[in-house]
Amino acid sequence: MKRAAIVLLAAVILALLVRPEIARYRAERQLGAANAAFELVLARASEVENAAEVLSRVSERAATAAASLPGDSRGWVLAGSCRLVAGETARAMELYRRALTQGERAEIHLNLGRALALLQDLDAARTAFVRSIWISPALLRAVPPGFQDQVSAEVTRLEAELSAGNLTAPPPPPR
Repeated sequence: MKRAAIVLLAAVILALLVRPEIARYRAERQLGAANAAFELVLARASEVENAAEVLSRVSERAATAAASLPGDSRGWVLAGSCRLVAGETARAMELYRRALTQGERAEIHLNLGRALALLQDLDAARTAFVRSIWISPALLRAVPPGFQDQVSAEVTRLEAELSAGNLTAPPPPPR
């Protein structure tokens, strides 16, 4: 009887310890499913009759998952990417900016630059691309072709300033 009570008490304690993680695990699964759906729509866009509607639902699901993953930008980035592909550029920018509140990542600036370019805010787009490449030079090949040369030249200039000890701050984020 005493052993059963100890086992029951241990099970209750374990359940209490694991409980906070259940929402996070659920959100991870939801984010994984949303990402798979997004990839499917991208891969078979011509076969999806209501792609914009599907992307909207996937974006909502990713944002819901993101709310349960504090400090993790992936859900907000996925939600923004869905909106960007669906042609909802302003909404995509809002979601990318929300992702940046979770921490700076080069991919977020890259996607924000793409959204700004679609809105024809070319100076802000270039600023976002420069910030992205400053953080992760390997992403240069992902910058749209019309911006690659300018961005590469700006990053090279900034690196020279840094080497000379004249750079007082990293490239600014876009406004």
